[in-house]
Amino acid sequence: MIHTCPRCELRFTSDAELADHMQIDHHADPAEFDRFHYKAKQSRPPGKRYLVVANRTLEDARVFEQIQALAAKGGHFHILVPATPGEPTGDATDDKGLGLATYRLRYIVDKLHAAGIEAEGEVGVADPLRAVARALEHQRADEIVVSTLPSGASHWLQVDLPSALHRRFAIPVTVLPTA
Repeated sequence: MIHTCPRCELRFTSDAELADHMQIDHHADPAEFDRFHYKAKQSRPPGKRYLVVANRTLEDARVFEQIQALAAKGGHFHILVPATPGEPTGDATDDKGLGLATYRLRYIVDKLHAAGIEAEGEVGVADPLRAVARALEHQRADEIVVSTLPSGASHWLQVDLPSALHRRFAIPVTVLPTA
């Protein structure tokens, strides 16, 4: 069974992990939250469903503004943060990369909630194509939004991730490059 945090939508494999997360990361008593007790989640609002794929750009104010602009049209956001390696020479997820991805996910989901935008998210595997495939297994999406570093610095643009996503999933892909 998957246990989902009621505040930041992180997922855990055990009840104890979720309780520790609530106490450590949110400084909250898990008993205060109804969803911690696995009541059915409210149905999502009607409208377009966006899968936002980003990592290092999530703290950029322009990315938040672009998500706000999409939210003004209505819809729901599922944020996917591939846990890319913390060290540039690595190619596998490490503790640093996982920690940064978790922090960035929590940051953006809390910020979106504070702005009144319906959002949830998850940390995925380091390979963004595989991470999207896994996310789409349990999250339907009408559009994939990829937030990248500028073209010279973005590995995702160098390997043409947006085209690969569109070919594999036949879903419209929008790229939000940062300056």
